[in-house]
Amino acid sequence: MTVETEPPRRILVAGDWHGNEDWALNVIRRVPGLLAGEPRRLILHLGDFGIWPDRAGLAYLARITEVLAETGAELWFIDGNHEDFGLLAKLDADGATGDGRVRVRPRLYHLPRGYRWGWHGRAWLGCGGAVSLDKAVRTAGVDWSPEEEITAAQVTAISAAGHADVLVSHDCPAGVQHDLGRLPPGWDPADLARSHAHQQRLRDLVDAVRPSYVMHGHLHRAYHQDCDFGYGPVRVTGLAADGRLRNFAVLDVSAMQWEPRGGRSGWARRRPGRHRG
Repeated sequence: MTVETEPPRRILVAGDWHGNEDWALNVIRRVPGLLAGEPRRLILHLGDFGIWPDRAGLAYLARITEVLAETGAELWFIDGNHEDFGLLAKLDADGATGDGRVRVRPRLYHLPRGYRWGWHGRAWLGCGGAVSLDKAVRTAGVDWSPEEEITAAQVTAISAAGHADVLVSHDCPAGVQHDLGRLPPGWDPADLARSHAHQQRLRDLVDAVRPSYVMHGHLHRAYHQDCDFGYGPVRVTGLAADGRLRNFAVLDVSAMQWEPRGGRSGWARRRPGRHRG
């Protein structure tokens, strides 16, 4: 595990951007104001950041890098399900650093599944991956890849490294109650079943490393929920997708407290959830 000698005190955490350049740059340009007084300006991104190999995808990365430099910020991201995993694998091979992160561009880092680091005496763990529920309208090898899912072998390997206080994931673990409402008619029930299995796989990881905090994207909704997974209280936080102000929030990582905006939290709060079976 990498333990930083001068960890940030407050960071900006962001949910899915899906390669939406206008929105991504809008959020990054807010960082000097949101993290005013912080000597280190860090964005932690919860997946579906937007890694794509076409011209627009490469232009997106170039513009992100430019604006990170303009604002004096850096960005760490875990992978989501809507990424080009072929390109991501190449980036991981070419940009590996000594501390386990992957340098994609200046100031821009990918956190591979299982990457661990330490801030303020807490062990942090990153684990991307989720299931594309719209796989039925995607094309394998073009805009969909089976590597989007974490595997049982990855869960076993990550779990073997032991406890983590904070889990940063793209998907939400099983046992957190959500009402997703009416599902789009184009979604295949088989993909919904894959998603449920994936969330249980992530829950297996949670049960193994026993974090007190979980934060994720993927579901495109902002909320806090206090859960009991059988080993103690867990605060689970989700963030909304691009285009919504609840897509990002400031987290005091020294105290593990989310900062409200304008005197209001802006979060949906839900009753404690408990996994059954």
